[in-house]
Amino acid sequence: MRFFSTFIIVAGFSSLVIAQDPVKKPEATKELATSLWQKLNAGPNSIFESNKVILVVPKTAEAKAKEIASNLEKHYDTAAKSVGYKEDNAPWNGKLLVFVLPEREQFIAFVRRVEKRSPATDDHGSFGYLDGVPLMAVGPTKSKDFTSAESQAYKETGGALLRSKAGEKTPLPDWVVDGFGRAVQWRTLGSNNRMVQNDRRKVQIIARKVSSVNEIWSGSDAESAPLLQASVMEFIAFGPQSSKLPEFLKGFVPDENGDSKSAEQALDSSGFSAKNIVGAWKLWLINSK
Repeated sequence: MRFFSTFIIVAGFSSLVIAQDPVKKPEATKELATSLWQKLNAGPNSIFESNKVILVVPKTAEAKAKEIASNLEKHYDTAAKSVGYKEDNAPWNGKLLVFVLPEREQFIAFVRRVEKRSPATDDHGSFGYLDGVPLMAVGPTKSKDFTSAESQAYKETGGALLRSKAGEKTPLPDWVVDGFGRAVQWRTLGSNNRMVQNDRRKVQIIARKVSSVNEIWSGSDAESAPLLQASVMEFIAFGPQSSKLPEFLKGFVPDENGDSKSAEQALDSSGFSAKNIVGAWKLWLINSK
């Protein structure tokens, strides 16, 4: 997940709200969703509003919009509970605006025209604030695959709440955000889900070869590395020492010179200990069977 900056302006939206009521914080609206969709030249769209999200999908996916929004909220609730958000302490004002884009070209258009940046080749999701409005966009991991984009949206939801909890000025490593997002998906779907069972079975096997915590975030295997990262983040966020998660996030706050902190520093400052976390994580894996 990429985090985009907050200075992007949508003409006629934020300036109008601020001019009318300087105290009111901006919120996601269907009107904003429509104006952003029009920038993509992606054909007709459908907008579905639930309690916590405003979902935007192509018209062809309208029949699934309610189900997708419901699943997004379930992942939202799992992540919110983990990072410490409650009903009276929301991660942002109003609802999360979510664009699920089943074609790579649509996602690229969103990145270029809305976020105003050049997309990386591995970009498949992003989260940020558009004049104060929380905004998430996801694309498929394959060229044209709505199921892939939909599944990615669920994982990105967890990452969005984690970034919100850490704060805009705290740069989190991608492996932390993406790993947490997948861990949230595992927890939301539950241990009886076949995909979750398969993923955890793979983790049990590949974890045996891990001897250093550096192998978790520096792994180059495209299949095993994300699973290991998700499992370690599940241990940090949902395991027996999950109360340390906020301190772990604070551990990434840049120092007084503005220099970013390493994962080892964040682990040590939170009490997890970079030296001992692999052993504790492996023991937890065994007992979690």
